[in-house]
Amino acid sequence: MIKRKVFTIIALLCATVLAYLFSTAPTHDGDWHEAQALLPEVHIEGDRYLLRNIRDFSYHADRSIKPAHYLDQEFSQDSLKRIWLGLSHFSDYGLAHSFLSFEFDDGRYLVASVEARMRPGQSYSPFAGLLRRYHKIIVLGTERDLIGLRSKVREERVLLYPLELTASQRLRVFTGMMRDVRTLREKPSFYNTLFDNCTTSLLRHDQENHFWKNILDYRILLPGFADEYAVQRGWIRADKGLAHLRKEVVVRADIDPDDGNFSIGIRDIGIMPSS
Repeated sequence: MIKRKVFTIIALLCATVLAYLFSTAPTHDGDWHEAQALLPEVHIEGDRYLLRNIRDFSYHADRSIKPAHYLDQEFSQDSLKRIWLGLSHFSDYGLAHSFLSFEFDDGRYLVASVEARMRPGQSYSPFAGLLRRYHKIIVLGTERDLIGLRSKVREERVLLYPLELTASQRLRVFTGMMRDVRTLREKPSFYNTLFDNCTTSLLRHDQENHFWKNILDYRILLPGFADEYAVQRGWIRADKGLAHLRKEVVVRADIDPDDGNFSIGIRDIGIMPSS
């Protein structure tokens, strides 16, 4: 009898918590962390993409942001040359952040990073990410900002892999991500550590990915192992083994993001993917 009462009380508490969590609606209103204050905009005209609020920040040694700087740039989908997968390891045990960098024929790179959008004073917690504590944002930015912030400023271990994709696959990923940016701007959404995070948002554009089949795959739940999944799918070539490749593609932490050759410097690894 006592056990039944305890179980009933626990069930009621869980139901109350769930009801509270799902009674809150996502929003773009209010104050946000300075690094995530502005949502990017995507305007499409034929094969041309006009992007606004591309983040291009520089940082002080204490990790604070110098005066915020955003770019407006135009890209053509026909000039998309290749896509790079980035994995930024901020802790052990596979805890990492994944992102994509789109390389274009004119030498420009555009990074797309799906992140937990936080309020001032908030800090990231994987557990809190399960409880609708964070909103979702897709940050578009330059490599010197989004990669340099992690490799140089935060001193995270960043790996940057050239992906082996066909032209049609590259186009599908790029156009899909741009549509996601537009959709998210029109319809706010919550970030979820397991079901709607940095990695699952990228895999959404893989036609052969089956969400429920792969949801318990540790390589998707823990982005630090996402390169293993990519090798299995043939998106990353690891002729000498993944362990060897991981050493080759590490972004050197001594490369200054404010150096005009940052994107060239971090690719000085002797590896070139097929176009």
